Amino acid sequence: MKRSMGARFALLGSIVLSASGCGGFAPALGSSTARSQLALGVRQDAYVYRTLLRLHGTDGSDPISAPIVVGNALYGLTYSGGVYNDGVLYSLSTSGQLKVIYSFGRRIDGAQPFGGIIEQNGTFYGTTTRGGKPNHGIIFAVTTAGKEHVVFQFGHVKDAPYYPTDSLVALNGTFYGTTLYGGTTGRGAVFAVTSAGARTWFYSFGATGDGNRPYAGLTALNGTLYGTTSGGGANGKGIVFSITTAGVEKVLYSFQGGSDGASPRATLCVVHGMLYGTTLSGGANQKGTIFSITPAGKERVLYSFGGAPNDGAKPYAGLTVWGHVLVGTTTEGGTYNRGTAYTVTTSGSEVPIYSFGFQHAGSMPFAGLTVLNQTLYGATAAGGPRKIGTFFSITPNVARVR
Repeated sequence: MKRSMGARFALLGSIVLSASGCGGFAPALGSSTARSQLALGVRQDAYVYRTLLRLHGTDGSDPISAPIVVGNALYGLTYSGGVYNDGVLYSLSTSGQLKVIYSFGRRIDGAQPFGGIIEQNGTFYGTTTRGGKPNHGIIFAVTTAGKEHVVFQFGHVKDAPYYPTDSLVALNGTFYGTTLYGGTTGRGAVFAVTSAGARTWFYSFGATGDGNRPYAGLTALNGTLYGTTSGGGANGKGIVFSITTAGVEKVLYSFQGGSDGASPRATLCVVHGMLYGTTLSGGANQKGTIFSITPAGKERVLYSFGGAPNDGAKPYAGLTVWGHVLVGTTTEGGTYNRGTAYTVTTSGSEVPIYSFGFQHAGSMPFAGLTVLNQTLYGATAAGGPRKIGTFFSITPNVARVR
């Protein structure tokens, strides 16, 4: 049975990025190569938006995580749709041809994947929020031929983490990630699971002053992992934290909920040793922010979103490198108040480049953006003739770039 619109978006409490946490498929930010390859304009008509595909359900629905690039194609997950209406793993060509590689939904199998995927030696790894024997989510592996096996099942012992909501990070044969629930306090955890499926440790959030409810995944920088939680901290508005591969956690910054932002939901992006992210709320207009933070915990607000009709609002997605700027999406704001795509410099100069919500072109992008051959690719969780999502591309309009 198809979920109602309200029920579906009540479940979309998170958004994920591609495995690198920063897109990972564009030239290095600020490089001379990037600057010469792409001179971005400052007007919305300097970009061309194209709807690649409108979803119909059997091919997936509710794509809420950004795809990754393998070769010259895009691969990703949808939260629902497919044979069992519990999500699919798909491949998508740059011309909009979609192929369902695997449909989730059997009880022992996973179901309802919120997060994205990573690829290793022709196999895709990711998590689902449901499925497995306790129905608390799994880590899965799926080959390009569609053969799936369960690597790990969450929640099968007391105090275990469960309900993973974001992509994995792979370091030296071990997968690291976060869960929204479970752990000794029930407020979420960081886990380490080997590629063979053995859990090595987990860290439980929820102590006084610590964060809780980590929607976002982890980002690796110089052998240390960094992430955010949507709640907790000194002010109850979420934190940025670091954690070693041995499970030693440190709160780097506690959001105050005012001009500095509140409730971060997206994976952090690393550029030249600096971490960049977004908050869902807070900022000068209480509509979300873009921020930077050093590995030592010095935070700076780069931009406060302003909302409709001229700016975006409520960014669930994080940031991706595109040439010499960062790009992202918001779920609200813009001309139709159905979300925007935007560019932003590391100094905080932001430009909305597309407003979602026009006719059947797609709306409410929870997912971030992916770069392939200097073109942006993404997905909307709503819109299209069946209101279950679309895939799109955005390219510079060379004739109007200035």
